[in-house]
Amino acid sequence: MNILAFDTSSSVLSVALKTGRREVSEAKLTGFLQHAENLLPLIDRLLKKQKISLNKIDRFLIGRGPGSFTGLRVGFATLKGFLAGSSRPCHGAASLDMIVENANLPEKSFLAVCLDAGRQRIFFRLYQRSRGTWRPRAKVKVLSVEETAAQLPENTFVTGDALRRYAEALLQAGSGKKFTLLKESFWYPRAATLIHWTVEKPEALEPLETSRDFVPRYFRLSEAEERKKYASAGR
Repeated sequence: MNILAFDTSSSVLSVALKTGRREVSEAKLTGFLQHAENLLPLIDRLLKKQKISLNKIDRFLIGRGPGSFTGLRVGFATLKGFLAGSSRPCHGAASLDMIVENANLPEKSFLAVCLDAGRQRIFFRLYQRSRGTWRPRAKVKVLSVEETAAQLPENTFVTGDALRRYAEALLQAGSGKKFTLLKESFWYPRAATLIHWTVEKPEALEPLETSRDFVPRYFRLSEAEERKKYASAGR
């Protein structure tokens, strides 16, 4: 089976390809504002490397967010374009769930994924290592820095691109709690994770079958939508 996967939710554009029994090939580029112009060339580079055309792809995988509104729209618009000629199986997964797979930490460890949601908010989800896999302890939340710090158990490992802006603020708001901040190389989802899950963790992949499925998981309103909501409420 030939599988193409990509994630456009973060500032690191990630693409992965697996053809037949070959090892997974990966490519990545950094920069939110460049996803629209770089996604197709990056995919094309991998396809040419493996000497395969796009119409030979049997299955598409995509990171569904949360993350950059613009980046996610670019990813889903590209996926829909690929499917315009012929329908093929598609699956997606939450970007936060993909990120935790990068961290090989001790059993029973807590790991908090904190993504920059903009406007002084953080996409937050807490996980715990159990029997060699990461299990979510709660649903995805959109929190302030102070609320995020309050949700962190003692000795939690913390990852995600919110650390670039809020690492110091989280430590200060933690009121003496001990956190371990992971290095930047662990902050971002990798498209290769989606491909590995097709064999190792298929239950983590959500089928995209109807038009309602082919929508990013934003988990919050856009800035324009929030303004409209508050205006209609007379605030």
